[in-house]
Amino acid sequence: MAGVASVAGGALRPEPARAEVLSTPFTSVTAPHLLQAELMVQYQRMLAAGQFTDGLVGQWPLDGTPADLSGNGRNVSLGTGATWTRLRAGGELGLDGTSGASASTAGPVLETTTSFTVSAWVRLSTAASPANMYTAVSQDGDTSRFLLQYDPAYQTWVFKVRAQDESAMRTAKAPAAAQLGSWVHLAGVFDATANVIQLYVDGVPAGSADTTGLPAWAAGGSFNIGRARFGGVPVNRFNGAVDDVRAYRRALTAAEVALVSGRTARDNNVYLVGAPSVVTWGEPGDLGSWVSKARCSSFLTWVLKRSCPWATNDYFRTWFADTVPEAADYQQAFAAGSGGPRFQRISRVADLRPGDLIAVNYNGSDPANTGHIVMVRSVKGTYTGGMNFAGETQYAVEVIDCTADPHGVYATGNYDLYPDTRMVDDVTNFQGAGIGHMMFYAADTTGEFSRYRWSVNSGSANTHPVSSRPIAAARIC
Repeated sequence: MAGVASVAGGALRPEPARAEVLSTPFTSVTAPHLLQAELMVQYQRMLAAGQFTDGLVGQWPLDGTPADLSGNGRNVSLGTGATWTRLRAGGELGLDGTSGASASTAGPVLETTTSFTVSAWVRLSTAASPANMYTAVSQDGDTSRFLLQYDPAYQTWVFKVRAQDESAMRTAKAPAAAQLGSWVHLAGVFDATANVIQLYVDGVPAGSADTTGLPAWAAGGSFNIGRARFGGVPVNRFNGAVDDVRAYRRALTAAEVALVSGRTARDNNVYLVGAPSVVTWGEPGDLGSWVSKARCSSFLTWVLKRSCPWATNDYFRTWFADTVPEAADYQQAFAAGSGGPRFQRISRVADLRPGDLIAVNYNGSDPANTGHIVMVRSVKGTYTGGMNFAGETQYAVEVIDCTADPHGVYATGNYDLYPDTRMVDDVTNFQGAGIGHMMFYAADTTGEFSRYRWSVNSGSANTHPVSSRPIAAARIC
């Protein structure tokens, strides 16, 4: 980014990182700059998934299976009012509010006399009545020991612990009203040492209550998703959807809840405008130390500087007149062959390989950006499923880039074939560094770039010929 300083940190770490398997599995990489871009994206994906296992005794992603991924084998059994739905990436458990709207383990998960934490992504249906109580997570005794739920008395989300004889209860409640049809992350923490319960909403402390004088007791029944228990019978069936339920056998800290909720990911992986970029390859054991706050061009420039000994400030200053070139600067240099000895122009779309760079010059059409630049991850092949032009061949290209908006529209058209790792539900998406797909066209007569689309879902408004937005690609030498 011209005129903006940038910072990169961390030592070179070529070892692979682990990440949850999402819809775009990782491919093998040999180019060092592609490897380093992959590492950053993998860690940002783990942050986005809220990966945190210290004290974890139960985790149910609810992505089409009842499996417990904690390693403890406490799978849930679905009731008749529970079905698998796809409102967000990976899917979730849909609950219809009827008597069968729940999923439960065969026995207890948490030791409820000691500290514990429960969390879940929840969404009340737009058809849910605000006058009803809806429980997302609980654990049974004769009554529920704890409840993570919506309470109509407060019109908001609450976390409660209850006396064994149902004579008393403590409630931590959120200050803002719950919204129908909106996803929210809830976490309830019981700290037995401090005698306090804490509710978090979207990773932020939202309410607390003192539990002094309310004896803790062991709930020896099932762990439940979508219902509570009161007076010896199931109650408060959930009407909506629940996703990624977790149980920890200790009181998580505020920073740990922020990580689990994905808030840390939103703080660490940012499409940054108007401030110095910060790109830090952190420590493998510390997800929060991985940071990418940049634009498309500054992100990829720092990837090159980290990966390639030749990619110094002096090199970029010599050949681009800037230590962090803009996307348009890259496009013009690739097209003119003026980027120095380390960039070899690639003219034909079919000749693209993993690690190649593709730069688009917006040619002054966007006052906020000079263009966009991506790194090729793979060329998926030709595509004929829509937006075809006579005399041109369309290619689906998987890319790594840094962007404010993912490539595609969730669950629309052929999106599932060409997804984006930053996509959640097209409402609460992530930004920053990630993997997506763009559509590039080649002229049949020459094989050279003729136009591009932002994604497989883009219509004519987001399809641009090279006459208005020039494109150029280069290979790192």
